[in-house]
Amino acid sequence: MTGLFLATADTEWRARIREAYQGDITGEIRRAPDGLIEYDQEATLREIKEAQPRVVMIGPGLAENFALGLAKRLDNENPEICAVLVTAYEQTLFQNALRAGVRDILSPDASTEEISEVIDRALDTAVRRSNSLNPPSNLPARKSRVIAVVSPKGGAGKTAIATNMGVGMAKQEPGSVVIMDLDVRFGDVGHALRLLPDRTLTDLGHLGADADTTTVKATLTPHPSGLFVLCAPNTPGDADDISNETIAGVIRVLSQEFDYVILDTPAGLDETTLTAMELATDLILVCGTDVASTRSMRKEIEAFDIIGLTTQRRYFVLNRADARVGLEIRDIEGTVGMEVDVAIPSSRSVPLSMNQGSPILESAPRSPVARAYGELANLFLRGPVAAAPSEQAQTTEATITRFRRRKETR
Repeated sequence: MTGLFLATADTEWRARIREAYQGDITGEIRRAPDGLIEYDQEATLREIKEAQPRVVMIGPGLAENFALGLAKRLDNENPEICAVLVTAYEQTLFQNALRAGVRDILSPDASTEEISEVIDRALDTAVRRSNSLNPPSNLPARKSRVIAVVSPKGGAGKTAIATNMGVGMAKQEPGSVVIMDLDVRFGDVGHALRLLPDRTLTDLGHLGADADTTTVKATLTPHPSGLFVLCAPNTPGDADDISNETIAGVIRVLSQEFDYVILDTPAGLDETTLTAMELATDLILVCGTDVASTRSMRKEIEAFDIIGLTTQRRYFVLNRADARVGLEIRDIEGTVGMEVDVAIPSSRSVPLSMNQGSPILESAPRSPVARAYGELANLFLRGPVAAAPSEQAQTTEATITRFRRRKETR
């Protein structure tokens, strides 16, 4: 098996690659006989399969259709091989490349250092792909916990809870936790973690239910804690291009790649939230200490039972639990019909940390509110691993249909 295969006829580029990469290099583009087409895809694929490289660098100097067609064939027939496309960046081309299974795009004008970095990343991806496709026979199948953070009312503190819990879990198990921001119009998980994502959920909007591992992971933004984040679209208008089928497909992919998938949902019970909850193994129900929040939470729990969302574990989190508003915790528990699992105290440092993009578990780890967030994180790290969502969930469409019918009969 070789390290790198160069699918290009550009001799100058081949020389630059040899300068940047000191490993084994093979490959060439085969011209088609009789000039029927510029290059022979079948001959090139045969040579790639004979060489068995970890990475195939496609281009420069190739027609877009040929390059993307070659990448797609590789992704379908040899998914353990990682494809890198060498071409000038364009948004439309980028989306088509992701759909074809391309792992990265490299500019023909890239520096030697940039070329080395891209090759190193691609080789690392190829190794991980190969390991995941051919796992040791003695390893159990991955079973992830998909944790939906939900609340009937906005302003309950879902994002603060999701981000702090994610950071806390990632610090204990780096690389195993991902947050997906499902408030597709106004989500601010990225801001709360001081992230500037190059790619967001918008880049996956065209996929429908056909999301794959390579495409989804290419849109994740890493956080220094070891957490990964799939950020919400940058503008509210982009949300119109993101279907619930896409959201469901992405959640399923993430649940196969990460031990813990945290879903920060919009307020209420819209179809996005229902999609997330249907695929979740666990629900964190976030409630404030005011009467309106308490009653709304009780109604939401009743709705869960009516529409059949009963297989997920439920955790009741009371936010700003020490607020002196005339309600005791036992009164709230009686109204909601659940015991509080974690009570998070009020703290002025929470909105400050959200504005600064520095979670409390990092900026003030010894504070009472940080200890409460840590306690919540530990509920999942210590608990048994649940069945994968696809094994226990009903179909998303069925749940949404039941919910719509319920509303129509009122």
